[in-house]
Amino acid sequence: MKLIISDLDGTLLNNESKVTEKSKETLKKIKAQGFEVAIATGRSFHSANLIREFIGIDMYLICNNGANIYNKDGSILKRHFIPINLSKKIIDILHKEKISYKAFNGIDVYLPTFGEVYDEIRKEHNLFFIENSDTVPELEKVLIIEDNEKRLFEIRDLMIKYFKNELEIVISSEDCLDLNMKDCSKKLGVETIAQALDIDKKDIMAFGDSGNDYKMLQFVGYPVAMKDSYMSTKGFKNITYFTNDENGVADYLERKFL
Repeated sequence: MKLIISDLDGTLLNNESKVTEKSKETLKKIKAQGFEVAIATGRSFHSANLIREFIGIDMYLICNNGANIYNKDGSILKRHFIPINLSKKIIDILHKEKISYKAFNGIDVYLPTFGEVYDEIRKEHNLFFIENSDTVPELEKVLIIEDNEKRLFEIRDLMIKYFKNELEIVISSEDCLDLNMKDCSKKLGVETIAQALDIDKKDIMAFGDSGNDYKMLQFVGYPVAMKDSYMSTKGFKNITYFTNDENGVADYLERKFL
């Protein structure tokens, strides 16, 4: 292995959305052994970068499900935006159906006036409350949070009806639906980093738990699904011995490499 990649929520992060000291120290040891390290997440750069800074090592970042891919120094490698006309079409339909969302463009987040705001979003981004799509730019990702599982699947089916051929439409956790540009995924981010490092996919290990990790795990040479996760039901040979709340990634890396 030459590159180790981990998802964040449900994978590297515990159930309090934090990196434990054990995971932090394990990643530092992995880096010291000469491995390249990357995070692949549905989170924005500004959210993921706080975690990178806490861990304290140089690493690549795949953010917004591959919409933004960053070098170890934080410089941009590649972007994959939803074009402005398509972005406006998405927002128009979400407003028509009164579906709350968070639409990301860098540090800026666009929300409907009828939407709910979480403190974490407010702390990490500039918020713009909009009544229509007139002021919406090209977007990196649109996130829809819905606690009602039945309603979440209804919204997914609605998005497929309108945007099947234009967007990646993925349920990324039990209450989240992600919309990205077609073919924009964590897999695309991994391919971009592999090309930059000139390494083969057989030399990449990746950890994941949710639907937005599936293409990435299928692509790499050594996929690892998290114990008791959605990905652990998808036929992957390698599964962590412990869950994300039990330092599953750190434990697996220690068994394999340290």
